[in-house]
Parts: sequence; C-alpha cells; structure tokens
Amino acid sequence: MTLEWYVGEIAGHTPGALSALVPPSYAAFARVLNPVRTPEGRRLRWSDLVGRSMTLDSATQWSDIVSAVHPDPNRYYEPESGTLDREVALRLSTILLEHTKSRDFMFFVWEGYSSLLDEVLATPTIVIGQQRVMHVRRGGPESALEPIDSPPNRLAMNWLPNDGAWFVGNEIYARSVFVAGTAAAVGAVLTEPALETYQVRPGSLMVPED
Repeated sequence: MTLEWYVGEIAGHTPGALSALVPPSYAAFARVLNPVRTPEGRRLRWSDLVGRSMTLDSATQWSDIVSAVHPDPNRYYEPESGTLDREVALRLSTILLEHTKSRDFMFFVWEGYSSLLDEVLATPTIVIGQQRVMHVRRGGPESALEPIDSPPNRLAMNWLPNDGAWFVGNEIYARSVFVAGTAAAVGAVLTEPALETYQVRPGSLMVPED
C-alpha cells in the first residue's frame, strides 16, 4: 500500500462521513475513547461515570456524558482532545503491530496545531477529510509515542502502516480514534480490557467531537 492508495480511497466521499477519513474498504471498524482522569491519576472509562444511567455506543460524545451526570471538574478531568492518551496509544500500537508485516509507518499531523516540531513542519503535506492539510511524518512504531509539538502535549492521531493493513485516526480535536482493519485486528482492539472501545458500523458518520 502507498500514500497514494490512502488518498485515493478517501477521495470523493462526503465530508463528515467516516469514509472521508477512514478507508471504507477495511473489513471492520472500532472507536477507542481517551480516558477520564482524576487528580490522583486514576484512569476511568466514560461508562464508569454514568453507570446504568445511560447506554454508551460508538456515537457517544463527551457532551452526552456531561449532560447525563454533570461530572465535577474538580474530581474528573475531561478526556484529552486533539491527541491520543499515551496509554491508549501504547496499547493500540502493541496490539496492531501483531497485525501488520510493516515496520515503517506514516503519521498524519494537522498543520494548524501550535508549536509543531521543526521536523514535523519540514515533512510533505497531503489534503484529507474536510480539506485538512496534514503533514506526513514517517517513522517506526515508536513514533506513535513521540510528541509532535513542543512543549510535548500531543501525539499523532492518524497512523497508517506502509502495507495498509490497518488505519488509526479521527478529526483534529477528537477525544477518540477510529481503528479500521481486518476482523482479527479490530477484534483484538475491541477485546482489549485496558481500552474503552465500541464497534462501528461501515458507513457511519464522524460526529463532530466537542
């Protein structure tokens, strides 16, 4: 697979559709949420906050949680946006490395983030999704855990191995990522107990994340 393959796969799809960012030819799809954190450093699922008061699914947004239970901002830090939680990124990279033969990857980084590293700014760009200009940073699997800015706040949200075996990504200020790939790869993500995940149907929309 090549970068040209990816751009061709998402070209012409309706802005706002999952297929405008995530190639629709994959067999299976999941959404993985960034966790809620507490001042003590505990990591919580969104579902931990709501209990039985609501049912979460692949379209649930943080604003839905806030409306349902009004979490105290002094007790619960809202999930990070525009980046992947580091522990989530570590678990995803570990799982997905088992489902690709490639050890060379592309990481797509929005040009509009502040304080991007010079090495990111020096990379080529492509236009994807809702006409987002994205830098294409290349590296090994360890690059999934390397900050893209300084001071370090963000990790790249969009990953693609050179063999195209799977894709990870979402919009620029999302609190989650979509994972697409084989049924086996996505199944491994969905059954990972350290992650909060929801199966996504093909043809879904990308709900703008707050």
